[in-house]
Amino acid sequence: MLKNKILPIEALQKKITDSELGQEWINDSLVNKDVWALSDLGYTEEELKIIGSRNLYFTSIVSPWLKLLAKLTAKAIARNKHSVDIIRRRISQLKQLDEFLISKGYTQPNMITNTLLQEFIACNRERQSTINYITKLWAEEQWLKLDYIPTKIPIKTPKIETIPEEVLHQVYENFDLLPAPLERLFRLQIVLGCRLGELLKMPRQCLKQEGDSWFLLRWIEKRKCWRFYQIHPLVAELIKEQQKCLDIKLDSNSDFDKLFCKLSTYSKDIGSRGNRFKVEPVYLAEVLNRATIYAWLKGFSSEANLKDKYGNKFNLTSHMFRRTKASIMAYCEAEDEYIAAVLGHGSLDMLPHYRKRSLERLEKEANAKNYVDMYGRVTSFKPRKQRYEQLAQIMDIKVSTSLGECHRPTMLGDCQYRYACLSCGYHRVTEADKPKIEADIKNLEQDLEQANNAGQERRVTEINRLLELLKTRLKGLDQLKNLREGVNDE
Repeated sequence: MLKNKILPIEALQKKITDSELGQEWINDSLVNKDVWALSDLGYTEEELKIIGSRNLYFTSIVSPWLKLLAKLTAKAIARNKHSVDIIRRRISQLKQLDEFLISKGYTQPNMITNTLLQEFIACNRERQSTINYITKLWAEEQWLKLDYIPTKIPIKTPKIETIPEEVLHQVYENFDLLPAPLERLFRLQIVLGCRLGELLKMPRQCLKQEGDSWFLLRWIEKRKCWRFYQIHPLVAELIKEQQKCLDIKLDSNSDFDKLFCKLSTYSKDIGSRGNRFKVEPVYLAEVLNRATIYAWLKGFSSEANLKDKYGNKFNLTSHMFRRTKASIMAYCEAEDEYIAAVLGHGSLDMLPHYRKRSLERLEKEANAKNYVDMYGRVTSFKPRKQRYEQLAQIMDIKVSTSLGECHRPTMLGDCQYRYACLSCGYHRVTEADKPKIEADIKNLEQDLEQANNAGQERRVTEINRLLELLKTRLKGLDQLKNLREGVNDE
């Protein structure tokens, strides 16, 4: 028998009414409904058409107190301008919480313990995120304070699903299976690194020319703003082809203002969609939605018989094009800030994960030039071409030093790091340098012991710095060795 005191719904309603936001929202007509039109929360008709969803449902939440708080939570999420996807995920998690509590026999908020909430989370990051959000929101707004102590779930490296090189070749070889507008859409996504929703919002008249330069108007979802980005003339040609396509496919009097329109393969004669790759699509002056694109990509993966290098079927998704763009830029050693700007990231948090190259890339590097830089990173090293392309030949020059090789991008004049290679970002070592590094570490450790005994603080600091630089390189060489052994075992 539970001994917790029951909190009537009337008492909860009074606490909500006494709060700043509660007194504004408790009398909102939406609160008395179990089906909400997302447009009533401020989401535009365009957003809802792209997502293919118009309503938010609370009907399956049984507990009256949780249903009321779920509705207020939805309004709070919408007030903060979060996406429709986020609001739907949060409410979905609250529905799961309701089912969980009822299955355990807990019907009132006062009965909920920290142990119970931790059991509900059960190492599920989606659930943890929602519980963290609602407990903080409800407490701050003084609606309800739950007995909950946030705990950290070990962070797993995000699964960065890119398109493998061999699959990407198959995609490009079979692009002509798709209707021309969809082929252009996916080509643009991998070139620009756009989110799918950003492409679907792109205006029909999105190009601007200044002299010989072309600029593209893009919506940046994370920053909620429109910006012009300079693009290659060939990208501009691709966009102009799509603009001409709309001129031909849509009625000449159409005022449809998006770059991509809806296309349908529905056949009235047979009353079904049949094989979408055997039917000429009908183009409609309506916003293209995600569901249509997902269906085409699923069909394309099957029709093109996409397979990875192991012969397994490969299911292509739209976001893979974006992730592949990010990984290619990271592989080419583009600056983090530049990658973030191209992708429209709100922060640099995801970029380190794109920099973790696939095993296949690392295997190629392990069998290539086998360098380790000053940060202990394994690299096949392709000197970054900076401002002047005419220095390309110079950039490939290597200079042997007493420890490893110098890879300065220019060899003009004397080197300011002549006696400090270990601190230079252009310095590289190979497995052949390992015995020398180990000997230097041994000698420095003896010097460190002498310096400590003599009380030479500055010398101790300098020796420790050099030891750290050498040990970092040694660690990178060990990583390279493991990669080599992994390749040989296979």
